[in-house]
Amino acid sequence: MASTKQPDSPVEVVKGIHDGPPGPLLRIIKDQRIAFVLVGASNTAFSTGLFVAIAWAYPALPSPVVLSIAFVVSLVAVFFVYRKLVFRVKGHFWLDLGRFTLVNLTMFFTNMALLLVAHEILGYPKIPAQIAITFVTVFINYFGHKYFSFRRRPEPASPTKDTEESAP
Repeated sequence: MASTKQPDSPVEVVKGIHDGPPGPLLRIIKDQRIAFVLVGASNTAFSTGLFVAIAWAYPALPSPVVLSIAFVVSLVAVFFVYRKLVFRVKGHFWLDLGRFTLVNLTMFFTNMALLLVAHEILGYPKIPAQIAITFVTVFINYFGHKYFSFRRRPEPASPTKDTEESAP
């Protein structure tokens, strides 16, 4: 597995899924995978906490409505956090947001289907069911963002660079 450790110099290009300079979080953490997991875990905790708060405040709301509200609020928040603190990509804002939303919608509909089965059909309590389902959907989210949402094409090697590297 290729390392995604940050370079010593901020002008070095980091091989991986982003092409910008290291974000503030990566200057502290130094490993993109760990930064991604920390942001994802923080967002998962935020989203789950929001789900719990809404479910407790409005117990008559159907679970898909509760999940939808928590999903939309956390989607917008985490997009900007990933983009600014972890991946530091430039350009393609709308493409990134579209891809990010697509990955999260996949996670959302998987989550909703599992929650409907667990709570509405099997009768498990809403909140523990959602917490358990969260562990399943995190994998979809991770791989989707890593290989799709914030992916950039590798820059073509410049002829000067190739010549310099092949020289003895």
